Amino acid sequence: MHAARGQPPGRPVPDDAQLAVAAVLDDAGVVHGAAFLIDSTRLLTCAHVVQAATGPDHPPPGGTGLTLVTLAFPLVAPDRHVAAVVLPQHWQPAGPDGSGDVAVLQLLGPAPADARPVRLARPGQAGTRDRTCRVFGFPRSLAEGRWFEGRVVGPVGGGWIQLANRTDAGYRIEPGFSGAPVWDSRMRCVIGMVVAVDKWLRPQLDYPAAFMIPIRRLPVPDQFGRPRVLPRWRQPLSRWRTDPSPAPDRPGPRRRVAAVLVALLLAALVVAPEPLTTCATPVELRVAAAPDDLTTYESVAAAYESWATARAGGCRPTNVFVYPAAAGDVAQGLRLGWSAAAGRPAGDRDPGTPGWYPADVGPRPDVWFPGAELPAAQVLGLTTVREYRVVARSPLVLAVPRGRVESGRDDPDRQRALSWPELFAKASRAPGEEPLPTDSGRRVAGTGWQVVRPDPMVSPEARMVDVALYDGAPDATRIRQLERRLAVAQDGHGFPLGSLAAVLCRQRQLALDPAEPALPALITTEQALVQFNLGERLGGGCVERGRPPWDRSLLAFYPEVTPAAEHRMVLLDWPAPTQSAGARAAAQDFLRWLTGVGRDALLARGFRVPDLDRAGPVLSEINGVLPGWLLDNPQWQLTDAGDPLALGAADRRYQEARRPARVLLALDTSGSMLAEAGRGTRFDVAVDGVAGSLDQLGGRDEVGVWAFSTAHRGSVARLREVGRADPARDASLLDRLRRTVPAGDTPLYRTIDAAVREVRRRGDPRDEHLRAVVVLTDGRDTASGALAPRLDGDPPVRLYVIAVGEASCDDRLRARTLRQTTLATGGACVQAAAGTVDRALAGLFRQLWEKGAEQ
Repeated sequence: MHAARGQPPGRPVPDDAQLAVAAVLDDAGVVHGAAFLIDSTRLLTCAHVVQAATGPDHPPPGGTGLTLVTLAFPLVAPDRHVAAVVLPQHWQPAGPDGSGDVAVLQLLGPAPADARPVRLARPGQAGTRDRTCRVFGFPRSLAEGRWFEGRVVGPVGGGWIQLANRTDAGYRIEPGFSGAPVWDSRMRCVIGMVVAVDKWLRPQLDYPAAFMIPIRRLPVPDQFGRPRVLPRWRQPLSRWRTDPSPAPDRPGPRRRVAAVLVALLLAALVVAPEPLTTCATPVELRVAAAPDDLTTYESVAAAYESWATARAGGCRPTNVFVYPAAAGDVAQGLRLGWSAAAGRPAGDRDPGTPGWYPADVGPRPDVWFPGAELPAAQVLGLTTVREYRVVARSPLVLAVPRGRVESGRDDPDRQRALSWPELFAKASRAPGEEPLPTDSGRRVAGTGWQVVRPDPMVSPEARMVDVALYDGAPDATRIRQLERRLAVAQDGHGFPLGSLAAVLCRQRQLALDPAEPALPALITTEQALVQFNLGERLGGGCVERGRPPWDRSLLAFYPEVTPAAEHRMVLLDWPAPTQSAGARAAAQDFLRWLTGVGRDALLARGFRVPDLDRAGPVLSEINGVLPGWLLDNPQWQLTDAGDPLALGAADRRYQEARRPARVLLALDTSGSMLAEAGRGTRFDVAVDGVAGSLDQLGGRDEVGVWAFSTAHRGSVARLREVGRADPARDASLLDRLRRTVPAGDTPLYRTIDAAVREVRRRGDPRDEHLRAVVVLTDGRDTASGALAPRLDGDPPVRLYVIAVGEASCDDRLRARTLRQTTLATGGACVQAAAGTVDRALAGLFRQLWEKGAEQ
């Protein structure tokens, strides 16, 4: 994303669409729809919006007179009105077949200072399915505007694309949203314009349909030549044009003179114009950032843009486009040269590769922030890697809820030289347990806090701490006991098997719930602890925000020797047709800034900066940390967390000690699973995913497989009873699945209820198995009546849902969405495209049980 002009560093960066949307007003000030900036002087809207604003008696554009409309930008300049003229050469009234209904407006004065044009993307029809989107419009003529959140269903006849609500909460698209840009939440670009709501066909009252015209069918002037339409994800095209002179479609001399005269006549209505600039087109800088750190690097990019714009005298020289990309995906993409060739599906001990890097990961990055992950030496040695530098670091700490800390008992241990094993013993052992003798001769008494750690399979921070924790438990029995304590805390509070951001997100959910009992301590970085206490966003997947109550904010405990998560900035080189010389120079300038004056932006996010003997303003006692900890205590130190041998040894010990999993997979076999998915039906791709997942089963792991639809007696077919790996039985299961013809309706909630009860009753309730139900479905519940599955109980069972097609993680189950419901069990809801179901299943099962594949 990009920072608005004048926006101070560190503030949340708004979507481009927020700063581009204008309300279209009539003479009485009533809002009739929306328009949005596509460059510094022109906007797109619907022809019927212009007709509604000008009235039925006004002649259509193209005659002898000018068609004028009044605009307001409610999110950047709510009290200012700007006049615009309709460009006749781009006037396309709605045709009887649904075509047209497009208008281009030319501003008669400058846009407000903080307004900026949107970034546009032109995906083909296949690339617009199953995507989440946001729209800001003006339902019921509300001048302040409202947001709609939904998803892109797919193309319909006439070139339109259908939209649908993701949930029955919030606003529906209705009159007043027409002309508004449709913002793709993943691509962070506008992919279309709202044109209509379905007035006749409403399949469900809570999920009405609406339609957009895709960008590829709109009259968007293109300075890059004839636009290409790609079948999948496309790198966004910059529309940051500050040159006020339009290209081939600029009005003729007479109209320009007339426009100027009209602008003078309307001077009383329009704020005094700001001087026009003649800035060059900015360079597009593409930045891939680890998903957990997306918000951090969006903020850093915004600070850099502001600094570079001020240095250039007010002209923006660089647009920094930051998008989320897992470090492993980027590393593999660099090895493959960011190939656009067909990928390889996951299989026996093979994670596979994405099918098309520009589609599945993102555009070729000029800069890469892998977060706390240390890229392998082979990756950093690639010719694609031009330079890399450690730009920030943050020590690993134990974060304890403030209300559970007793000053007299615990304050000395925040600063005393405790090792990680000693600190873990203090936090994880109950007060009544025998104190643990340590190598230092001290007996550490327990506090009963419990400790939750992110999953070492996905969290580099957890892997680093494991190196230190396991040093205090040299034998396998001690490590297994340590892991059992971690698992009890994780299950007891519904924490996910996820990244550091996912664990902190769950802690925030619990902290904001007054009914939740005492919260556990967490293994985290100092920087993430500060962001938690400040109420900032915690990674791209966490929607919860807000400061926790004072007694539920976190205090950092610092071990004597602790690893530090080091953040690197990697500059990448691509061939000339792919990467311009300007982008290469901008990346170098970004690095120069971030290791110079830009270090303040890192300090403002809670990092410590190498070779800088001061802490930033947010590293303070009020935010739960000791700002002078490392500076004032030379006997304390940060260890090198990047030793591959030490990390590899800790990984092996974790695999040996991890608990086995007992998982029941419920596969939707309703008729909708026959829908085409690109390489067979949805059901075909799902069966491929089951086959790949069974290959990952460990020696002590157990799995069962059900098929569910109303076509089965009792709605469920038990294809494989829960049990350990059995090659002959698994081959028979796959053969039966491949001969299955999906049919019937979807008893989703009834199946979830039965599956959870089945997993809960299996085995001894006191055994150590991780219990989980995984449901793959492509439809909403149509056959469970009023039944709501009971998910709470003992032993705890995690619920995972892979939602495909018409299914949505935002469907409601009881009072919460399916996403919120799964998260509360320590599971997750994953929204997957139909053609990637096999990869979604493989990734999930790899996290659940590949860790024991060698047992």
